Amino acid sequence: MHPDVAYRLQPHSFLDSPAFTRTLASRDNPCAARPPTEGFAINYDAEPFPVLHEQNQRIVTAPRSAFHRVPVLSRSSQPHIAEHMLRRKTPNGTLAAGYDGSSGEWADRRPASKHLLMPISSSATNEHFRPKANWKETRPPYAEGSVHHRNSSQRVQTVQDHHHDPRHVSGHFATDNAIVSPYGKSRENSSFNPGIDSVLFQGSPVHQNDRYVRGQHEPMVMQPMWPPCMGITSLNHPGPYGPYWPNGAFVPYRPAPISDTRFNPLASGLGTPETLQHRQSGLRFFPAASHTVTPHVEDTPPAHGSSNASAAAQVGMQTPTEPPPAAAAVTAIELLSRLCQESGWEWIDGMLLGGCLAYGLGDFRKALKWYTKVLSCDSNNVEAMSNTAATLLSLERRQEAEEYWLRSVRLRPSYFEAVEHLVGLYCEDHRGKEAVQLIEFVERSLQEDIVSASPTQPIQSTSLRLVAADSRNVEEHRQTTGLGNIYPRRPESTKSDSIWNEGRLEGRRWATYQPSYSIGYAIPSSDNGRLLSLIHGKGNMLYALGNNAGAARAFEDAILIGSQRQHLGIRSLIAQILTVVAQEPDWDSKSFCNKSEADEPVLLWPEAALQTSSRVFPPHGDLPGLTDVPSNMARRAGVSVVSNSLLSLAKIYQDGMSSSGATATGPRATSGVQEILALYYLSLSLQPSPSTANNVGILLASIQQPASAKWVLGSKASQVSDVPGVVPGSGIDLALAYYNYGLKLDPRHAHLYTNLGSLFKDIGQLSAAIKMYEKAVHCDGNFDIALANLANAVKDQGRISDAIEYYRRAVTANPDFAEAVCGLANALNSVCNWHGRGGVRSLGANRDRWHVGMEGMLYDGFATSSTGSGWIERVVAIVDKQLCDGEAWGKGVLHSIDLDALLQQLRLSCNRPSKQNQIYAVLRKAVQEWSDKSWEGAKVVRLVERATKRLIWQLYRSRYIVRRPGQSLDKSRPQLPATLAIPAAPTVLPFHTFTCPLLGKQIRKISQRNGLRISCSTLRAAWLPRHVYEPPSPPRPQLNVGYVSSDFNNHPLAHLMQSVFGLHDPQRVKAFCYATTASDGSVHRQQIEREAPVFYDTSTWSIDHLVSQIVKDEVHILVNLNGYTRGAKNEVFAARPAPVQMSFMGFAGTLGAEWCDYLLADKIAIPSQTLRPYRQNVDLIDQTKDGNNDNDDSQWVYGENVIFTRDTFFCCDHRQSAPDAREPQLPWAQEQKRRWKMRKDLFPHLPDDTIILGNFNQLYKIEPTTFRTWLRILSRTPKAILWLLRFPDLGEANLRETALLWVGVEVASRIYFTDVAPKHQHISRARICDLFLDTPECNAHTTAADVLWSGTPLLTFPRYEYKMCSRMAASILSGALPKTADGDRAREDLIVHSDEDYEEHAIELVTDMLYPVRGASVGIGRGRLVELRKLLYEGRWTSTLFDTRRWVGDLEMAYEKAWGNWVAGIGGDIWL
Repeated sequence: MHPDVAYRLQPHSFLDSPAFTRTLASRDNPCAARPPTEGFAINYDAEPFPVLHEQNQRIVTAPRSAFHRVPVLSRSSQPHIAEHMLRRKTPNGTLAAGYDGSSGEWADRRPASKHLLMPISSSATNEHFRPKANWKETRPPYAEGSVHHRNSSQRVQTVQDHHHDPRHVSGHFATDNAIVSPYGKSRENSSFNPGIDSVLFQGSPVHQNDRYVRGQHEPMVMQPMWPPCMGITSLNHPGPYGPYWPNGAFVPYRPAPISDTRFNPLASGLGTPETLQHRQSGLRFFPAASHTVTPHVEDTPPAHGSSNASAAAQVGMQTPTEPPPAAAAVTAIELLSRLCQESGWEWIDGMLLGGCLAYGLGDFRKALKWYTKVLSCDSNNVEAMSNTAATLLSLERRQEAEEYWLRSVRLRPSYFEAVEHLVGLYCEDHRGKEAVQLIEFVERSLQEDIVSASPTQPIQSTSLRLVAADSRNVEEHRQTTGLGNIYPRRPESTKSDSIWNEGRLEGRRWATYQPSYSIGYAIPSSDNGRLLSLIHGKGNMLYALGNNAGAARAFEDAILIGSQRQHLGIRSLIAQILTVVAQEPDWDSKSFCNKSEADEPVLLWPEAALQTSSRVFPPHGDLPGLTDVPSNMARRAGVSVVSNSLLSLAKIYQDGMSSSGATATGPRATSGVQEILALYYLSLSLQPSPSTANNVGILLASIQQPASAKWVLGSKASQVSDVPGVVPGSGIDLALAYYNYGLKLDPRHAHLYTNLGSLFKDIGQLSAAIKMYEKAVHCDGNFDIALANLANAVKDQGRISDAIEYYRRAVTANPDFAEAVCGLANALNSVCNWHGRGGVRSLGANRDRWHVGMEGMLYDGFATSSTGSGWIERVVAIVDKQLCDGEAWGKGVLHSIDLDALLQQLRLSCNRPSKQNQIYAVLRKAVQEWSDKSWEGAKVVRLVERATKRLIWQLYRSRYIVRRPGQSLDKSRPQLPATLAIPAAPTVLPFHTFTCPLLGKQIRKISQRNGLRISCSTLRAAWLPRHVYEPPSPPRPQLNVGYVSSDFNNHPLAHLMQSVFGLHDPQRVKAFCYATTASDGSVHRQQIEREAPVFYDTSTWSIDHLVSQIVKDEVHILVNLNGYTRGAKNEVFAARPAPVQMSFMGFAGTLGAEWCDYLLADKIAIPSQTLRPYRQNVDLIDQTKDGNNDNDDSQWVYGENVIFTRDTFFCCDHRQSAPDAREPQLPWAQEQKRRWKMRKDLFPHLPDDTIILGNFNQLYKIEPTTFRTWLRILSRTPKAILWLLRFPDLGEANLRETALLWVGVEVASRIYFTDVAPKHQHISRARICDLFLDTPECNAHTTAADVLWSGTPLLTFPRYEYKMCSRMAASILSGALPKTADGDRAREDLIVHSDEDYEEHAIELVTDMLYPVRGASVGIGRGRLVELRKLLYEGRWTSTLFDTRRWVGDLEMAYEKAWGNWVAGIGGDIWL
């Protein structure tokens, strides 16, 4: 893993949590395969009610909500879902407004990203736990859905136990040895994670529990909505807290013993204040409906009272918190039997009550008899149907239960008890699509009921959108969904038995209540909370199914219900939020950060954001849609649901703006950050939550505030940042404030600490970042993301051993965490720890020949019985999967846009209209062929970029070449389709491909994916103007060439190029250097600053500032000296500020991006067979023909045009800057003496006849095949030693151990290690080595130039045609040797073509070498190596490699040809 990588947890809501990312094992997902327990969330927070334990006939207390299960849905099986990848900082700089690169998860589950947005977390008073991946399952000893636990040794913990017993974990009972699920599932006790607010968890199913912050309940994003398999109850009223309990947990209404009088206008007493008081108090039954037969009761009964209500009270009904004893319940049933018998079994309410009591006693068969009697009297009694279904489910008769609930919902879609139970049943069975269809049917029916129930009632205008939301009629929906049998048909003719008979329901008239039309549904406003919870749950399920657009619409509907549809839509609500928060006089000036202008985001401090709801819904911030909800607690929970809908919607928008999101074509906020922040502000003000604070912090950290912002900081000292490198009032400053605010709410919030650490790492505060990561790990020792981030950070500090340990812990916590797997592989490789490395099988190729097993022993990867294995094979498999998944990115995007409008936008001017029409037709046909194919999104992005590039060319031609003053070109920048999200990048970065045994097409696609992400994130940036940048005026006479680099310091690039910028001929080129890092005060930085004609320190500049300066400087050619390395600012190039852009010296490989026009190379570094066949990169037609993103198996790598130099393309400034460059060249004899003296100083005890073989590369470039070759060379040359560097220290012990295993003590003892020396000493002492053995996998680059300057021969093997990094040393060596016959012979001796040749050439050269051991000639060697050394030493002042002036002249020629071709509209490669 790149040392600068820092993972953040991506924008998160509960719809990202593992409960919603498990596999959906249902008919909708036949590929799923998950344990049945996964995804169950069990809620114990409901008030208990009595249940009789069958074994010992005693009462036990079970939660009223029973075992709540959450929908378990998977995206992995969806064929066209874009991959979900973890954000991280890649070596190519900061992308997507501060966060770039995303890793695809290796497993099928959804990973987390650099930042995590979280809806919930465990209690602040509890430790975080994380389950292991393997469950030990047992079948439940009782029916699913029963409300009692047969294990008498276990007790059901109440909500108080749940939140204070640290052993209790998310709906399980804690024992000493195991965690036992109420469904009989058990797992060995380990560390567990309660309902974490994290998308990071990749292990076993996570069960949610309620969250408490400072003793106050913080509901989850998706409230526990449907307790499936739940037992029936004896009351049909909302209880003292409505459908919620005191802790705020949502508990839906249960099936009840009496008819819902809202749909029975003849029910006696319902409208009276007395009965309403009884209904709300929850202490008594309602009077029976007058159409029922009342049992005979004495006029003055001595005990039972004079009404059914009093009789009901006498049979033992008490408040839910005071369960009656079992004996009383049995007596009550006997009494009810007598009373019902007296009524002739027509007292429906009494029979319902009898069934409830029998169910509570566990006598399900008797309960079933009671309900059967009810249905025999009233076949359409939905309460009895729903209770019958619950009873059948307890008897394990699931299909029958489903049929009864279907019938109940069909008869009365507004009967939420049945709806919620049926949704729960579907979710239990992993039938998420059917659950969604059920909720949509209920929505549609209630919308239609507005008209049918009260046709004269005017419908509010704000309801029209919902009523017309789905143009399909009910009959069409019946035919196209799996729930057709429950959808009521509207008959064409009126029939007496029709449920649509003029508003009659089987003889019962619709209720006389006036439904609240303001939300668009025919329900009483008191039920708004239940409906919005259903719709919110639908949104979560749609998101889990991969339907982001549908999920967003559901969340919008839930939000608008909460606001009572006072806004025409979500855009209207957002507009109001932005309006009220931008009214500066209404805010405390010290809290309001900037005035909103145009599209600028409104930045608020946390205390100001908390006032948003009171501004939007004055005076107290109460949601108007919940004002009639019957209790404060119920309203609180409803507010929480709305808050979490806002959070989820903002999360989806944020995914669409700056990450791969759930799909490549997910919904987007039209104004980006501004709208998303508005949603977050309102969410936070409705429900203060560390999760929302975390989300806001992530978004604010990505904001590069425009220079025009007017900050109003006030005088509050706390608002002035004291963090070095943070501008007060900036987005980062506010992000820190929100992270700290979240930690005040929950000081043990591991994810907030992780994100805070990543922010510190981004601003260069590595020590502070490590402290934050350590706190996160302290809060949750198995938090894989925090562990991986901590590993990366300590690796940056050079603590490789600690980094490996943290990576191992991350992989142990989550074996499928691709970032941790790849990070561990890179860390192990960097110190040559190859135990368990395995290898990649590749018969007949040079790739990864020798593999290493778990014990560290070698085996031949070419053997027929050998297969790929180990962690290196795992890494390659991760790459394969991620690249394969990535090909589907953007598939379908052309369906979501107007193709003609897109092409019209790309339509460029042409002198001849007929030709323009012809181009348009060709383009249209090509684009149509892209539709629904792999790489569709990539091709669209490249087409937009090519059109931008072409438009700049046309502007230049019209102004300076053709000169048509009357012609006016539209300068509008071609735009990406609004529905196209930013793609993710693979876990293995382009820089890592240097040492990873990958194929050419894999390397190419990794670079393409990174380039594509940079393009999309830049083209989505708020700072990018809507018009293309003005082209520069023609050269006058010199070309303005800009060099952008983070390495103008004590860095190898500066060592090699420090003289270049002052050596340019001012008549040909004027150099503009843009340093993106601050000065380190080194001599290299000072020289570049001094000699460059124009030098800018842009280390504090934003990207848009840097781009604007480049445009202002009228740069003709912009050079990328970073490529995909740390500190790169590739967003600058993606913005296209210069007409011609190229890359060289910084990155040895393809960039695979449309924003790179040329690479500088030679025919050795880039063989012609590695070029893409189609080489024109000029106009839009070329882009449709080039095959750059075709799904083929060809191994070409380079799609950019290449400028091929006459000699080596590598620049080396040693003739100007080497330690001995200013000294006179010593004669060869004196050089030999100097060299021998240095050898004796460094190795005083080495025998005089010893031959020194050496390699001074970092150890990560050594792989098993190369090390095996070196050991074989040592074994066959007894007088040779191998000199390596402790680079890093830990690698020495590993290589010594490996050598002992492979070749024994004698050979292993001839490996010498020394410390890394300063640059000048490193170059000087390189002459001590007799032969430098290069690393074929990834060559020496700068080190090769250092060695050759010292005169030491270098043996190299360009192992791959398609990897420039493995061919660089051959190019450098060729440039160092003279162009003579002796030079040609030397090239044959030192550049080999196979591992076997490498070994044989080395042995031959070493064997031929002889050092006299006595006499005057001691130290004066003889042999071919001495001849090669003399050739290199004497030729270094005339070789092309070290002739920097020659190199600069060739470069200026390249610039002139590239500019001339651009002006003329000519494409193709350039040969100097």
